[in-house]
Amino acid sequence: MKKLFMIFLIMNFTALFNPQMGMCESIQEIIDNSNPDSTNQNESISKNTNDNFFAIQIGTFFNESDANEQVIKLKSKGLEPYIFQSVNSKGTNVYAARIGKYDSYSDASSVISQLEDQLNIPLIITHFDSLKPASSSSVNQPLTTKSISDTQQETPVTELADDDFVYTGDDVSLKALMQKINEMEIEIQNLKGESEIRSQLQITEEESKAEEEDILEAAGREYTLTKQGTINLSYGISYSYSAYDAIREGTQIEDVANHTISNRLNVSYGLKDNLSVGVGIPFIYKYHKVGTIEQQKATDLGNLGLSWRLQPFKSNSDLPSIILNGSFSVPVGRSPYEIQVGEELSTSSGIYNSSIGVSVSQVSDPVVVFSSLSVSYPFATQSINQKRDEGILDEVDPGMGIGASVGLGYALSYKLNLNLSFSYSYSFETTYKYQDATDATSGTSTGASMSIGTGYKLSQNQNLNFSIGIPITSSRSFSLSLSTPIDFAL
Repeated sequence: MKKLFMIFLIMNFTALFNPQMGMCESIQEIIDNSNPDSTNQNESISKNTNDNFFAIQIGTFFNESDANEQVIKLKSKGLEPYIFQSVNSKGTNVYAARIGKYDSYSDASSVISQLEDQLNIPLIITHFDSLKPASSSSVNQPLTTKSISDTQQETPVTELADDDFVYTGDDVSLKALMQKINEMEIEIQNLKGESEIRSQLQITEEESKAEEEDILEAAGREYTLTKQGTINLSYGISYSYSAYDAIREGTQIEDVANHTISNRLNVSYGLKDNLSVGVGIPFIYKYHKVGTIEQQKATDLGNLGLSWRLQPFKSNSDLPSIILNGSFSVPVGRSPYEIQVGEELSTSSGIYNSSIGVSVSQVSDPVVVFSSLSVSYPFATQSINQKRDEGILDEVDPGMGIGASVGLGYALSYKLNLNLSFSYSYSFETTYKYQDATDATSGTSTGASMSIGTGYKLSQNQNLNFSIGIPITSSRSFSLSLSTPIDFAL
């Protein structure tokens, strides 16, 4: 209103000083001249008023060859496409692939649904001579010419369909957006499914701990503990063989072979999670053969073993698991100092013995490394009074012993594991005292062997462990052992 009022004043002021001008121009002409864009707007309105035709746009391109390729693909589907060319404000050519020329928006809308089902891509309806998308509310509304650069600022071409249909930003309809959202939801569901499968396949921390214990249990009881309030019952059977050549009657050499089968029942109880006590009761069968004629057999108990294991502090990923252990053996079977030498076989050592040691284990994924060190102290046996070829044996004072081992274990699966270890032992001199002869002292002795073992998980609480021991020294001997530990709570 202020603008019209000012024009009105100017018109009257001009008319006073120039009556001829005021008579030549109407008020409408003055208003039109006061707005320099009015002529263009009137022309545009007139043009858009006549533009009542619509088209279905499939894609826009900045390269004419890409648009031609699109047209070729559409023609191969039995359609009649064409290219609509326009220029944006920066003078860049824009090529739109279109189909049809429809008199009304509803006509184009009825066709577009069929085309979307046929092409399986989202389409839009535009005015026939404009790049601007049309809508039902914009029918018969005046439009102003606007280049593609005004509606979007050089939106990059985006590929939205499997058959290489290309769209710019202003071509992406709501349906295309929903399609993309659905595709993303499907992809997210797939990723969730894969994640759940991975989590199911991945063993838990508790299962990993149990797997480590199975490996160490197969390597030796000194590396594991029994949980508080739980009893571990283990039955083991072992077989050992040793052979050597003996000189008999001056020049005759005979083969001597010893076979020993040991059945052992071990019971371990967890006083605390870091303290376990146990007892082992062996039953021994021995078979001794010299040459092809002489042979001896014996069946009796062996050495009753009492043991304890203590973990002084809890282990973690940085610190290894350290377990202190000790044992005390009692000769309850047939002693070698109570039999008739050369006519009977013994089944126990005949000596009380104590030992103390430490075992260390560490998980170094994917293997478990373990080692142990022990020192044994056997007690002297007195008042033997055993008749031998050398004289009447009265006392035996065995020397101390040192043992060490190192090895590693590997889990082939949750149920199966393998272990390999090397053992070394060293024994000091043993002194034999006779009533009617000079004391005798044996030399020191060493031993080394390799052990290969495997463990198989039969059930949640029961394993089956097997190992074979092979001496590294030149002696003809080996050993086999089989054990089945079973855990159950009170």
